[in-house]
Amino acid sequence: MKNKKHRKPSRQAQLDALKLESERDLRDLIRRLLALPMNQRTHFLRTRLPGGGSSL
Repeated sequence: MKNKKHRKPSRQAQLDALKLESERDLRDLIRRLLALPMNQRTHFLRTRLPGGGSSL
């Protein structure tokens, strides 16, 4: 029985795999943010007004 050598993936294959993983993580982040209620999704757009209010 021959021993199969486990070769390291090429640099290009590693970069392609990393790119796919990054895209998958970005899609997951977008899905998680879209699942939140609107007031939690847009908290970074609000500005505080004098007197305690806020505005988009």
